[in-house]
Amino acid sequence: MPELYDTRAPNPPSRATLVGVKLRDNLMHETEESLQELRQLAETAGIQVVCETIQSRNTPNPTYFIGEGKVEELKPIVEELDADAIIFDEELSPAQTRNLERALDIVAIDRTGLILHVFAQRALTKEARLQVSLAQLEYALPRLTRMWTHLSRLATGGGGGGPIRGPGETQLEMDRRWIRRNIGQVRKALQAVERQRQVQRKNRSEKIKVSFVGYTNAGKSTLFNLLTGESVLAEDKLFATLDSTTRRVDLPEKQQILLSDTVGFIKKLPHQLVAAFKATLEEVVEADLLLHVVDVSHPEAEAQIAAVNEVLADLDATDIPMLMIFNKIDNLKAEDDLQVLRSQYPDAHLISAQRGDGIETLMDALSNRFVELGPDLSLSIPYTDGKALDLLYKHGTVLNAEYAADAIHVKARMPNRYLKSVSKFLVSS
Repeated sequence: MPELYDTRAPNPPSRATLVGVKLRDNLMHETEESLQELRQLAETAGIQVVCETIQSRNTPNPTYFIGEGKVEELKPIVEELDADAIIFDEELSPAQTRNLERALDIVAIDRTGLILHVFAQRALTKEARLQVSLAQLEYALPRLTRMWTHLSRLATGGGGGGPIRGPGETQLEMDRRWIRRNIGQVRKALQAVERQRQVQRKNRSEKIKVSFVGYTNAGKSTLFNLLTGESVLAEDKLFATLDSTTRRVDLPEKQQILLSDTVGFIKKLPHQLVAAFKATLEEVVEADLLLHVVDVSHPEAEAQIAAVNEVLADLDATDIPMLMIFNKIDNLKAEDDLQVLRSQYPDAHLISAQRGDGIETLMDALSNRFVELGPDLSLSIPYTDGKALDLLYKHGTVLNAEYAADAIHVKARMPNRYLKSVSKFLVSS
């Protein structure tokens, strides 16, 4: 097992001031909404937010990102409020981070660092921990001179827990060498997990694969639990689900699908995480259908849809058929907001995963969608070939079955992907 990079520092930040920056091309309400999301991220990480501020700038200040005057303004505020961290809703360069920490004498964290910290806290399985570790290591490499977290060297035997410094090697050089070595080890461990995942995929290759996608906290896990009868963790928090979970679901017309719940997306999702979670997100790339779950009650629902589509584009998954699902209709306060989205997505399904509204209609739509993928068939199946009949009932729709003396004569519809499996039983209509 490789040594893991650990963000759980001995004295993690507990009280933070949040800083948003409205740049020239941004709208103020988008900046405010993004800052509110940053607050949710901080609270999910167990950090108390004691102050929020937004500065308007045409371009980022290369020294502090914000202006020098704003830095001076923040000095007495962070001291008075006893803040031990300042969190930016942007990605800071290593130099900006160092300059802010020297000027304010507190820890400076950017949005990427905070998201990585939340992921580290919520990673429960070996694969998720490896994926987060890889993202953390790659994020840490250029920031080693001053990190708000620490490098945890897990003992590899003997009395020492870390690398041995070579002649003339500085602490910084030693840390860089340690991180690069661990990046290689984590990647190897992830490749082993991916090989195991590929075997699992091969064993279920004939099944119709459907995958949830959506913004974090859109209600994917709640809907997944409702459709599968499972009890995957579903909290009203950001990134409640990091690991992909796949279960079989029986549709009304007796087809069977494999339904996968996946990690939620977010605006400004760190590219390190997209790369690190690529194996998990293969469930999305290999799906026959994507179910895009949207929190339709959220004031920035349109922006969240756009953020999800952006990540799908990064994954080269934009050509996969998609069904839009507008969740949390029970939380809607303004019908006008829904009408705007309905005009853009007239085929979207309106549901409440919490109350169960619209679920029956959604299941019928899924069933009809897969039925429509294939033509009407006339088949004559010998009694000795029960597997073919079982395949029809599992993945198609049996319209009529007559049990004759010589064989079972079946009228059915079958998705195109399974036609080869029953082609030898076809008879002319």
